[in-house]
Amino acid sequence: MKKQYVMLLCFLCFTSFVQAQKINNKDSLSVRQVVDTLFIDRDINNWSLRLFTNYKGQSFILNKKSNTISFRPNNRAGVGFGLGTSKLIIDVAFNLKGQAENVTKRFDLQGSLVVGEHNLVNLYIQRYKGFNVNNNFNEPEIFRDDIGSLSVGFHYLYAFKKISFSSSILKAGVSNGKGKRFISGGVGGFVAYNAFEGNTTLLPGNGIFDENAYLEEFKGVGMGISAGVLAVFVLPANVFTTVNVIPGIGLMYKKGFSETGDYKVSNPLLYKLDFEAGIGYSYKRFYVTLVYGSGIYTTNLDYGLNYLYSNTKAKFSVGYKIVRKK
Repeated sequence: MKKQYVMLLCFLCFTSFVQAQKINNKDSLSVRQVVDTLFIDRDINNWSLRLFTNYKGQSFILNKKSNTISFRPNNRAGVGFGLGTSKLIIDVAFNLKGQAENVTKRFDLQGSLVVGEHNLVNLYIQRYKGFNVNNNFNEPEIFRDDIGSLSVGFHYLYAFKKISFSSSILKAGVSNGKGKRFISGGVGGFVAYNAFEGNTTLLPGNGIFDENAYLEEFKGVGMGISAGVLAVFVLPANVFTTVNVIPGIGLMYKKGFSETGDYKVSNPLLYKLDFEAGIGYSYKRFYVTLVYGSGIYTTNLDYGLNYLYSNTKAKFSVGYKIVRKK
């Protein structure tokens, strides 16, 4: 597995180096100036305090033809508070654990950032332990606290047009102007690492699945290219909407582990789709936003077995703008 980590590290280092070179060559800024330019908004009128409720979850599905078995976590909802500016949104969430006897342990970090005038960067790190297991072939639903998953991803998109205002700005309640719109295509790339494991096989021994596919563990690392569309619309009556759709295709090195041994998956193709949609409304110093998004990946694991995993998030926010008195 060292080979996969080396590939992942090289890609991240290369991407960071390219972005650093762009910033350095353009403005010859110091590190302090770069941080100040990217993250700090000195206009207090662009700041807001926020309360929100959110939904996050990493799920995965194994299926053979019409037979499907899915793995979904518990306690996916949360509440929190935060601070929003035109350059950065910082939200702190607290997970709601409604089912104390079947709690999914989790670490879930997701973020996005517009770098410079054309660059959109997304990053996620997710570690989950404990999944509800259900199916469509009449096996009983159970909760398995031994199943764990780990996903790490980095996405980069270069927008053809200068990103004059982004969905992040509108999420922070900074929706200046009426009738504005931003639509741009873009190209980029992605790198993804995904793994899951259990103490025993994840598939039931009922003859539906090939016995060679009775996986106890899976690991895969891949990279690819992507292209998509970014769109933001500021409508009349202080309403705004945003839609991002970014599909991609790549290659993934995959390895499966079972009781009988391990094997390298023969089909390396990996497909992905990232999308986000949102709507918001602003009234004087208050604003509300509702945003839903997901990253979906699918690939083949041999022996007629297909694998799909997704990172889903939704957030409803209510904000209050901090306006400096004249």
